[in-house]
Amino acid sequence: TKTLLSLREDTRAGSKIRELALEGALSKFGAIDLEYGHEVSNETLHLISMHAVSINHLNLNACQEYDDDGLLHLSKSCTRLESLSLYWNVRVTDLGISGIARVCTGLTSLCLSGCKHLTDVGLNEIARACTNLVSLDLTRCAKVTDASLTTTSQFCTKLRKLLLYACASPTNVGVKAIFEHLHELENVDLCGSHMLTDEGFKQLSEGKVQHLRRINLGWCQGISDEALVAIGKGCPNLHYIYLLGDKLVTPHGLEALSQGCPKLCGLDICGLASVEDRSMSAMQRLFPSLTF
Repeated sequence: TKTLLSLREDTRAGSKIRELALEGALSKFGAIDLEYGHEVSNETLHLISMHAVSINHLNLNACQEYDDDGLLHLSKSCTRLESLSLYWNVRVTDLGISGIARVCTGLTSLCLSGCKHLTDVGLNEIARACTNLVSLDLTRCAKVTDASLTTTSQFCTKLRKLLLYACASPTNVGVKAIFEHLHELENVDLCGSHMLTDEGFKQLSEGKVQHLRRINLGWCQGISDEALVAIGKGCPNLHYIYLLGDKLVTPHGLEALSQGCPKLCGLDICGLASVEDRSMSAMQRLFPSLTF
């Protein structure tokens, strides 16, 4: 059976990959974890592409030294990837990201958090190729707009987790597309989407997104009680909601939420000036399952 090679936080990660390649030992690994490893360069990825062609999982989180060329090496042979994490690589662009996405059509999990050069061009390619995605992390991908979020929602209908933390650009158009097409969605992070208003959430009341368990609406300062009324009507399985800094939300919105979301156990209401009593005991009266 294929095993995991973990060189996480290893200061010689790149060198060790080279040594394993020379020994002919890389091919026995089905998963390679190089998170925060040093010396992970284009050469490292080239070696992986030649000697570990059948890997399913590759974690390159916080590896800063490779760029598009490294990803294009991988795209030549590592076509069986199911999960790929590229967190916090500020060099890669649409070219490399879409190059690997185009051939890895079996990807179910893709983390592009902090890949700040990703644009709609790259995300559109990903969406059309990787229709099996279940988890997509676009945290701090600030160049991504409604256009590619709409494409993603239309093509990647199996998505259960979609993280758009600090993307800033989504408007009601993109969010409506998300809730229109992603009926399996369990976790959505829209923190910092300051252009959103209640309009983007109205259709949640139709109950198409019944599986939603976690939603982060922190610093979505354009939303008010109406959004919470819609969530209360259509999301009975909600466990966690984050409303940090959403100053238009009042006790009326929380009341609506409490009536429709009996399983709610996590609630962040810091900065809700209109809610005078934000104490744990007051909130537990509304939400009996609350733990924080």
